[in-house]
Amino acid sequence: MSVCSQEPVFVGVDVSKARLDVFIHPAGEPLGILNTPHGRSPLVRRLKRLAVDRVVVESSGGYERDLLMDLLQAGVAVAHVNPRVVRDFAKSYNLLAKTDSIDAEVLARFGRERKPRTLGPADTIRLMLQELIAARRQLVEQCTRLRNQMEQARQKIVVASIRRSMRHVREELETIEIEIQRLIDENPSLSSRQKNLLEVEGVGPTVSRILVSELPELGQLDRRKLAALVGIAPFNDDSGTHHGRRGIRGGRGTVRTALYMATLTAVRRNAVLKAHYQQLLARGKPKKVALTACMRKLLTYLNVRLMHLQPPPCENPSSADSAGRGGGAK
Repeated sequence: MSVCSQEPVFVGVDVSKARLDVFIHPAGEPLGILNTPHGRSPLVRRLKRLAVDRVVVESSGGYERDLLMDLLQAGVAVAHVNPRVVRDFAKSYNLLAKTDSIDAEVLARFGRERKPRTLGPADTIRLMLQELIAARRQLVEQCTRLRNQMEQARQKIVVASIRRSMRHVREELETIEIEIQRLIDENPSLSSRQKNLLEVEGVGPTVSRILVSELPELGQLDRRKLAALVGIAPFNDDSGTHHGRRGIRGGRGTVRTALYMATLTAVRRNAVLKAHYQQLLARGKPKKVALTACMRKLLTYLNVRLMHLQPPPCENPSSADSAGRGGGAK
């Protein structure tokens, strides 16, 4: 007696602040639900009953995090993807129209054809860390704005008000940093990775926290793919007899900024990177180009260091398909 295997189901979800547009393939069924616990709960229960290969959700300014957490807790395979990559995929099929329902169908089709990496148990903590790191970044920006205001303040009452605000923001910043470190310390894999990174000249606590939470692929990919992932790989601009200037683009802005700050310190204190930087300058390279080259060299070194750390079974190494996943954090 032959048993027909059930066709795998791919689900695309387009997320907005108030609404989720869902497309279930191959049933071809579109759904529209509220992006609230009451709205998501029936959807998650229904997906658990289906033979779901994966649910594909693109980054949407953080509004997708609740859905990702719900699906992870329910044990439903879910992939978190970069909107730019999905948009390029749609254009490759000449799908130029863009609505929420069309985007949901494109996400389901993207999941079926590209099979993006699904999140694992370790990603639950990383999602929490990414939210905390985003909050930390906003607090740092507030401190910068308050310092700029202080330079222009002349009235005593205004100066006193700004100082109180700065004191409050710094207290909140310290609270957030303590919570970030607590989550890392409670996870053996993340804690081990951070300790390894902190041994490298130029990598301090802040940079290490960003790398372990926003770049899980570190130690899992080759150096070229990793550089493209971060957005520091030089891309050619050649056509026929035209040979344009190579430049970097795309990637994860938060990670790139952290790596840049680490490199600024490393080219002063790390003998190898300092020599490499000076050599590039002596060859006539602009400072910005030389620093970017040193960023790639530092990233390669960090990647090699973490390759020797064996991830626990629950880890789910990323693939290049998730290249902009974190970039979705806006």
